[in-house]
Amino acid sequence: MPNIKIVKLSQTSTDIDDMTDELKVAKSNVSKAHKNTHCYYEDDSIGLYVGVSGANSLIECDTTHTFNEFISIIEGVAEIKNNKTGLVETVTAGESFVIPKDCDYQWHQSGYLRKFHVIYKPQNEPENSSHASLVYFNKHNINENSSVPWQSTSDGHNKKVLYQNPSQTFTSGIWQSKGFNTGFITFPYNEFMIIKQGNLTCTDTSGIEHKVSSGEALFIPKGTRCSWLATEDITIYFAQIK
Repeated sequence: MPNIKIVKLSQTSTDIDDMTDELKVAKSNVSKAHKNTHCYYEDDSIGLYVGVSGANSLIECDTTHTFNEFISIIEGVAEIKNNKTGLVETVTAGESFVIPKDCDYQWHQSGYLRKFHVIYKPQNEPENSSHASLVYFNKHNINENSSVPWQSTSDGHNKKVLYQNPSQTFTSGIWQSKGFNTGFITFPYNEFMIIKQGNLTCTDTSGIEHKVSSGEALFIPKGTRCSWLATEDITIYFAQIK
């Protein structure tokens, strides 16, 4: 069983493992890329893996993604091509997106890139052919004409659900609120969150405060008891796994 405790992810962690990975290039070719990775949380029983990873060489993948993945770029630049539409998007540091299961895409990267990742690959996940495109968060956050409406939550906050898998066990989107202060609550699901605006303090039952600000990330395992404090407007990108 994984530990049920709050995890603050480091953008510059030095305790990452080096490895050489073989990545398929242009469908038939294979290229070796030097990678490093650190897994902060894993739960094999549901296929959930949360961590930070980086690669310092050119990577070109032409593949169909076999799992749902939330990514937030810490440093570096990549171009991602949707093989079905031909659309190419450039992602840079500070941007977040979801690669849905069964998305057919190419990844082009020159130079070093580091990212937070949330990988969800449960057994017997149904096909997801209806969601063929990547979901880019920044354009939905800053674009007032976004096609995805804001929803009011039962506790008085606002959110946009940008992606949900067919079994509704992986949900990702944007959450916003004014300043707030809660008592202790028990988390009903696993949640990764990266702060886009504002500051957040999460306190566990031992009294340890986990403080995060813009660009920093937390992971809260299901069953964790903690309280929350935000003293100003806050925007969070999240991935929830049930």
